[in-house]
Amino acid sequence: MMRQKMWWAGALTVVIAASGIYGYNAVQAAGAGSTPATGNQHAATQTDTSGQTLIGMEKAEQLALAEAKGQVESIELDRKRGKLVYEVDIQQDNQDVDVWIDAYTGQSLGMKVDRDDDDDRDSVPGNLINASRAAHIAVQHAKGGTAVDVDLDREDDGRWVYEVDVKHANGETEVEIDAVSGKVLKAEYDKLDDDHDDD
Repeated sequence: MMRQKMWWAGALTVVIAASGIYGYNAVQAAGAGSTPATGNQHAATQTDTSGQTLIGMEKAEQLALAEAKGQVESIELDRKRGKLVYEVDIQQDNQDVDVWIDAYTGQSLGMKVDRDDDDDRDSVPGNLINASRAAHIAVQHAKGGTAVDVDLDREDDGRWVYEVDVKHANGETEVEIDAVSGKVLKAEYDKLDDDHDDD
């Protein structure tokens, strides 16, 4: 338990660095040679350069929800103590639960529970598509790549949207998806700067 608390203190640093060297190099390795999922296989597995296969966001979401029931608000492909993991943020009635799932084995690596007194949480509708479905839609719209971050947000007009980051070999596409209909609302492609190129 103490290790989880100590790790959490450093988690923000890892998240901030995710778009830097780790975010580009490791995620591109994980997504190398992968193809977008088709049909109902909206969280198809992907193989990294070492031959290991990622379990995908759909499986990570299922495993996390087996640990803690609720509404998945975000899924992020990240590192924890040197391991590639899916960090799944689940909203329950009055608390947030973060569950870490090994990105290769699917093993639960622990969870952290935080009380949440935010009144807006009660208004999350029950008819949302799930986060892994939003990731699949974003990858299809971007014509391939690896979804590395999915966040559920409420817009000023009250509409719920998923914001999905899809990494490519030479850039990133940010896709905004209506969380009820699954319709792509907008997408923006950012090419990587020379600063992110491997030496």
